[in-house]
Amino acid sequence: MNSHYPTVSVIICCYTDERFNDILEAVASVRRQVRPPEEIILAVDNNRGLFQRLRGAMDSSVRVILHEGARGLSATRNAGVELAQGDLVAFLDDDAVAEPKWLGQLIDLFRDPDVVAAGGTAVLRWAKGRPFWFPEELDWTVGGSLGWLPVERTLVRNPHGFNMCFRREVFEAVGGFAVEIGGIGETPRGGEETELCLRIAHRRPSAKVVMEPSAVVVHKVPANKARLPVILRRAYNEGFYKNWIRHTAPVSRGRNALSTERAYLKHLLHRALPSRLSPWRPSRLLQAAAIVLCVWAAGVGYALGAIGNIRSPFRVAR
Repeated sequence: MNSHYPTVSVIICCYTDERFNDILEAVASVRRQVRPPEEIILAVDNNRGLFQRLRGAMDSSVRVILHEGARGLSATRNAGVELAQGDLVAFLDDDAVAEPKWLGQLIDLFRDPDVVAAGGTAVLRWAKGRPFWFPEELDWTVGGSLGWLPVERTLVRNPHGFNMCFRREVFEAVGGFAVEIGGIGETPRGGEETELCLRIAHRRPSAKVVMEPSAVVVHKVPANKARLPVILRRAYNEGFYKNWIRHTAPVSRGRNALSTERAYLKHLLHRALPSRLSPWRPSRLLQAAAIVLCVWAAGVGYALGAIGNIRSPFRVAR
């Protein structure tokens, strides 16, 4: 591989006709990149109607594929990776729009041969404005970045699925995303990027994963997601599947699989929550309550995930 000018495939996974216009906007944003990719792949998860509709809407510069195997984001991503030809494989959500310098910012990180994965940030675009009770610390529950992360380039455990890029060779070395986790439709199963990066780190201890805040995508938040039950469900599943990762993913000696989550929990309890209580205002008190409820939901999910015979009530049949 030419380390100075790698080829890139961008994969956008999709599953529902309801996001057809969003998908078109996502593809258009990739085409507008200052450093455009050599390949764009639209991977459709078990929806032949959407596949045919997208194939009719795209020209030959976009490869549209239909995944008809196991349902879910992980399996659909894997289907795209199997067909990707680029040295690097980048992923963008079907309801996100990439800023023009997004891909170039990610590619630049791979000049370091030890960098195996990279990620950026997501700015939320609320359909009806941010709810007054919704704290920035919970943006991750609707596809945003963790606001407490450093604002400069830094090493991280894993990138986030809405904005990430990998060397394609790592999939050949360690396999793809775990199909036991990862979202299925609107069912918020998470953690597949974490599990994959833990496998990579176990196989190659010198591997680096880099977060570049200037690699920005805009993630849309429809009104039906800006609701407390939705974020509690997301928090519950995060706890449930992170327990699965803790007991399943290989971890090198001296490392903690959930060190990022522990640091985030410490930030919530020691900084985010106290900051909402002084000075006191009704909106800040409601934000504090949302933080407490999400911590509780994630804790319940984590606890139940430790019991092997209890399944997440938010899982769906595959």
